[in-house]
Amino acid sequence: MIRVGFASTDGIMVNEHFGHAKYWEIYDIGETEAVEVGSRIVHSGCNCHDTSLLDETLEELSDCKALFVARIGEGAASYLMRKGVRVFEAAGNIELINKKLIAEKIL
Repeated sequence: MIRVGFASTDGIMVNEHFGHAKYWEIYDIGETEAVEVGSRIVHSGCNCHDTSLLDETLEELSDCKALFVARIGEGAASYLMRKGVRVFEAAGNIELINKKLIAEKIL
């Protein structure tokens, strides 16, 4: 199992830019299923250029090994990857993204 966070304002769609994401849907992705763990609220605000705020967000999502967002800036994406977090731009339905992750063994 790998724990994954999805930036979502409605719990259904990945529809938020990383720097503005306040709400995250958390799932455990296994070989055959995705299990919803719950929702989290994290510090938000355009934090893409302030590494201390990026670190706060990463701390709140520290158990997530991958994050899915509608958009993320190059600098923030590089910072997350240097911290060992995989980040994907993948706007769309969370359920469909999970199905694709499992079917194509992306994680």
